[in-house]
Amino acid sequence: MCYIGGSALQKCNGCKNQFRWKELLFSIWKSYSPIECSHCGKRHTISSVSKFIVSFLILVPAVVFGLLIAPEQGLSKPVTFFLIVLMAFVISIFLPLFVKYEYKKGS
Repeated sequence: MCYIGGSALQKCNGCKNQFRWKELLFSIWKSYSPIECSHCGKRHTISSVSKFIVSFLILVPAVVFGLLIAPEQGLSKPVTFFLIVLMAFVISIFLPLFVKYEYKKGS
């Protein structure tokens, strides 16, 4: 079983096979593409709540930094853009700890 930071990554809702960090991360990066269990073949899609969490955890820090912190620090627009992209990338690395996928019959 794979524990990251004391939390277990999600398992298949059918056979309880552990999803890999890479599978979850790439699914998020690929616009929430479904994950197919490597053991039983069931397709899991990201839950609506998880989509909201991902959006919130990426957008809120980016907006706060871009509109409040960067101008106050006198950062140029290209530097601000680069730092926002870097921040979103770093945050996305931890998202597999928070997202939940669900299996729905017929999917």
